[in-house]
This record gives sequence, structure tokens and C-alpha cells, in this order.
Amino acid sequence: MKSARQSDRRVDEETTPRVPAARWAAAVFLFLFCVGAVLRLLLCWFNPPQNAFDDHYEPIFLIMQTGATPPKDACFQCYHPPVFYWISAIIGHIALSRGVNVPHMMKLLQFVCCFYGIATLGVCYLILKKFPFSAFSAAIAFGVICFLPRHIYMSAMNSNDTISYLFVAISIYLTMVALERRVAPWRLVILSIILTLTVFTKYTAFAVLPAVLVGLVWAYRVRLIVSREQLWLSILAALSLPLLILVGYMASNVRHYHTPLPWNVSIYDPSMDRPRDPGGISFFSFKPWEDVTMPMLAPGKLHSFWTMIYSGMWFDTEPYFLSSSTMFAAAGLILLGLVPLALLLIGGFLCVRGKWKKLFDTSPANRASMSLFPVLLASNIAGIIALTMRLPVYNAIKPSYLLNAMSAFMVFIALGVMFLEKNRILRRTMLVTSGALFVLVTVHVLHIVLSVHALMAQAG
Repeated sequence: MKSARQSDRRVDEETTPRVPAARWAAAVFLFLFCVGAVLRLLLCWFNPPQNAFDDHYEPIFLIMQTGATPPKDACFQCYHPPVFYWISAIIGHIALSRGVNVPHMMKLLQFVCCFYGIATLGVCYLILKKFPFSAFSAAIAFGVICFLPRHIYMSAMNSNDTISYLFVAISIYLTMVALERRVAPWRLVILSIILTLTVFTKYTAFAVLPAVLVGLVWAYRVRLIVSREQLWLSILAALSLPLLILVGYMASNVRHYHTPLPWNVSIYDPSMDRPRDPGGISFFSFKPWEDVTMPMLAPGKLHSFWTMIYSGMWFDTEPYFLSSSTMFAAAGLILLGLVPLALLLIGGFLCVRGKWKKLFDTSPANRASMSLFPVLLASNIAGIIALTMRLPVYNAIKPSYLLNAMSAFMVFIALGVMFLEKNRILRRTMLVTSGALFVLVTVHVLHIVLSVHALMAQAG
């Protein structure tokens, strides 16, 4: 009896501390999400609706006026896939029918895009929790996503980018769920529907298709799929619908516009008037120190592909937001951003080499799911490189295009942190630098908000 009581007491002592730890971890994730959401909402509130990379309102208004998808050459942005514009047009029509005026309706649509951005954080959290990462590594990785400046900027604009990030993340999550359920047919059908919507949000979202394909093939390798026949049926169930509709869409475009994926350079060709550096674009250089001293795009700094992608992730290098942000903020963000970049590279190496399996116990579903992320990131990068080669000016090298791989960033960073966190010095270094980065991002965004508010007050 005494032995049994001692055993019970020992079990209680071992399990009791875990409850507060779990609650603490949940509170940290909730805090990170809430602060990230508030920063996006604040910047969206103070950012004028027209302040965006392109005028995405024009296709929306055309749909609202005609009740039909406009021709690809009806306006510059009309070449994009239609899902974003139809959803926005439906919401705009409902708002107008309720007595909302046009300016307020435009602001509402801008906030819908902000909602897409915030929802993406939630889906990324669900993806993160599918792996048995340590609480510390998961918190660092999720925090980087919540405080990523480029995603905060994009969530404040009316564009089809944020909806593409959201649908790609949902597609990845649903693929992971399907793999957990040993590719149950009805889950593949749901995935197929979401994939179809995803590829019709933006061309850059195409990166999700090879990722899902590789995930299913990997499921066969780890015996979640037990036969080649089941593998082919699973691939058909998940990918036949989006691919068939996409092929039909491209064939129609060839028939009407003489190209499978229209791009309205005949209306406006950025290569005709945008500055470029002598020697063209370099894909083999990385010089972020140049942006530490001068963070804005300028002649002489328009050739390094990776530098423009990296710096634009951490600072508004074009810029599109009215702000008197100090050089200190820019320098701090670009320098501190090197830490998550290093963690991402370490985690990506561990993932590709298969060494991540030594960090925690893995299941066949975990191993198949992990295969999604390097393919997603590689496909996303390949798409941007292809676009840059077609249009070799800085307009094509937008870091916003790479945010379809946000879930891959997050998972790789978590792997990198988990690999290093056993070293006390490295753990403290990651904690301090990440905390400093999150605080600086918050100050940076609030500075933009206050600057815009002051300008509005002066004008009003």
C-alpha cells in the first residue's frame, strides 16, 4: 500500500508542473497572435485604401457593374485569376445594398484583406501544432510569422496576395490532416476543392500543387498509402479537379489572348520605364549590409535578387507607407532579421537531409507532412525567379510573392531553434534577439501609424 501511494505521489509530482507550463505556452501563443493581429489592424486602419502596389479595386468594380468576370485585357489587373475579385465584389455589393457609401465600402474590402492576413496566422499555428516541437522553438517560429513586417504591410493593403497566402496555408493544413487520416477519400475531396480555389487566387499560389503531389508520394514511401493503385487514386482525387480546371482556363486564355497565363504588359510594361542596374539581375549575391546603411531601393541596389527579397521582408524598402521611420529602425530590423534567416537555413538543411527526425519522435504522417515544406519553398522561389527572368526589373522581385511559403519559414525556423536550444548560450541568444526583433517591429509599425495619424490630423 505504501509503495502504491509513493508511486501515485511520484506520478502527481511529475505531471503537476506540466499543467502550468502548458497554460504558459498557450498564453504566449495567444499573446503573439493578438499582438500580430492588432498591428495588422492598426496599419490597415490608417493606411489609405488606394495605397497598394496596384489598383485591385478596378476589377472588383467591373464585376459589380456587369455581374461578370471582365476580359483579361479590360484593365491592367484584370489578368489575375478571379477568386479574389469575385469574393470582394460580392461583399462590396452587399455593403452597397445596405447603404454603405463607396469610400467606406472600399475600406471594408481593405479590412477583408486584413482578415485574410490574420486568419493566415491562425492556420499557421494549426500547422505548427501538428509537429511535436518544443514550446520554446514553436513560440520563436510562430512569433517570427506574427511579427514579419512584410506580411504586416501586405495585410494592410487591398490586394489578392493575402488571400493567396491564406488558401495556400489552408491547403497545406488540409494535406497534413489527410495524411494523418491515411488519405481518407472524403478528405482528399475537400482538399481538392480548396486547391482549386487556391490556384485561382494568384499565379504565385501554383507553388502549392507540387508540394501536395510530393506529400502524397512521400505518403506512399512511408506506407501511409499501401499500394501504387491507392497512390494514383489519391493523386487523382486531390489534384485532378484543380489541374483539369486550370488546364481548361489556360486553353481558353490561349484561344482568346494567345497566352496561357495573360499578363497585361501591353497596357503597362514596367521594363520600359523602371530603372535597372548595369549587368542585369544577379542570383548569386547577397549583400544586406548595403541596406543597413541605406534601406531604400535606388540605382546601384537593383541587381541583387536575394538582397532585395531579404531586405524587403524586414523593411518597407520601396516604400509604400507614409512614415518617417528612422535609419536605426531599418538597420535594426535588417540586422536582427539575419537571426531567423540563419535558423531557417539550419532548419531547411535538417529537413532536406532528413536529420530533423533526430530531434523528436516522428510518425509516418509527420515524415510525409515534412516533405511538403521544402517543395513549397522551392516551388515558390522558382516561380519568382521565372518571373524575374521574364521581367528583369525590381517590380518582379517582390518579397510579398514569397509569403506563400510562410508555413515553410515557420517550420524550418522551429527546426533550427530546436536543434540549437539545448545549448544554454544559444538558447538565451535566440530568446534575446527574437524578443528584440518583436519589440522593434512593434515600435516600427506604431511609428508608421502615428506618423500617418499626424499627417491626417494636419490635413483634416
